[in-house]
Amino acid sequence: MNDLLKLSAFEIAAKIAKKEISPSEVLEIHIARIEEVNPSLNALVEDDFVRARNLAREQTEILAKDNSSLPPLFGVPFTVKEMFAYEGMKRTGGSIHHKNDVMSWDATVVARMKRAGAIPLGTTNVPELGFWFETFNPIYGRTANPYNLTRTCGGSSGGEGALLGAGATPLGLGSDIGGSIRMPAAFCGVFGHKPSRGLLPLTGHFPYEREDFEKMTGGKYPYTSSGPMTRKASDLYEVTKILMGADEYDRETMKNPRLGEPTQKWAGRKILICPTPIFHRARLVEDEMAQVVRNCGKLFEELGAEVEELDSRFFVRATELWFAAVGSTRMVQFHEKLMKGEASPTKIAQEIFKVALGRGDYTLPSLLVSLGELFDSGKKDPFEEMAALQKMKHELDEKLGPEGLLLLPPHPRVAPKHRAPLWSPFDFIYAGFFTVTGHPATVAPMGLNSEGLPLSIQIVSRHMNDHLTISCAEFLETTFGGWQAPASLRDD
Repeated sequence: MNDLLKLSAFEIAAKIAKKEISPSEVLEIHIARIEEVNPSLNALVEDDFVRARNLAREQTEILAKDNSSLPPLFGVPFTVKEMFAYEGMKRTGGSIHHKNDVMSWDATVVARMKRAGAIPLGTTNVPELGFWFETFNPIYGRTANPYNLTRTCGGSSGGEGALLGAGATPLGLGSDIGGSIRMPAAFCGVFGHKPSRGLLPLTGHFPYEREDFEKMTGGKYPYTSSGPMTRKASDLYEVTKILMGADEYDRETMKNPRLGEPTQKWAGRKILICPTPIFHRARLVEDEMAQVVRNCGKLFEELGAEVEELDSRFFVRATELWFAAVGSTRMVQFHEKLMKGEASPTKIAQEIFKVALGRGDYTLPSLLVSLGELFDSGKKDPFEEMAALQKMKHELDEKLGPEGLLLLPPHPRVAPKHRAPLWSPFDFIYAGFFTVTGHPATVAPMGLNSEGLPLSIQIVSRHMNDHLTISCAEFLETTFGGWQAPASLRDD
């Protein structure tokens, strides 16, 4: 593997600024890596190599003339989750009803990356409508995990996770409502940050148009959050700063947010650990994932932190509360989005039969979610559920204190085999719950297990303590090694 593919985005930018390497050379190294690994992964679903090469050529010419005032990510390639608007590229959301949708404008986070000098390489694969933690859909097919092709890369930002894990892109744009940044990061051995609620704008995310944000305010604003995914922890803080803050459309994003300064001071800090949290309906944590959390707890204790174990049943009702919160913001039901208003039990049963025959227009997880939605007669009082959610959030904040951290698994196991999540569909809640509470949450890789699959940890803190979760991820990277290229893709 080319040594450039082991660097952070800002290390690459620094080499470019010093004229040690040109934007065109950087781009070609990454394109070559994508062309090497993508036939196996199916992670990049639409490339933008022609425009990327033209832009890199222009930047190389600019660099030759004057390198004194370059934007921070000048010449650095990046990839974009297919659910973001990206001018000239498709935004299908993995839905057959949107398979020909080509965008004429950029999502705000895409535009901000471009203004920072970064060069988009193309779009990456997602689940159907982004609503599953495996990445496959009727348009582009299935994406594999770079550490083991028989296993899932996670979802919904699964294409991003797979390319990052394979060393084919230094950073990417993901989004997260049920752990959709953090599960792919965990499964693919990279870093993912779900920012504090309201820190990054959502403008341009599937299925929304700009004018939709006039109605999406207050209690109708989605819990979805945009966020960065990187192969190096050191990129998370600066990329978040580039992406954060309001635009002219998304009224629920903070206008002038300020992140705290990064820190490496752990003595005296409150650290909560929860190695084996219990979530109703979800699997229990496997030993190797729990041990990662315990090891980190011991490490911080040795550094003088105030380490305390959180009651494993603290989050037991989180699954129900997540569904209540997400459901409270929906203006259109999932089955209506999936089938364009044509859903009925009979229609869904017919589509499930077609899937069984290998010629369905929809994926089985989406059909099962739709069927469950139509037959859901046990809904609880939404006001009571939202009150319970706020109570749990308040209690967690009280336990954390102003600058504490919570360490827990992002998932109960390492990357499952393809289709295995169908048998434990609620496992997403380990990561997903912190989207509806609004807490910042960062996932960091913690080495490989005996099968060569990534282990990981999730770091959570109070709202707007993004600098603390990211700082912790950076510290753990220096201590445990961070991202490691998959053995099957190394050439050393």
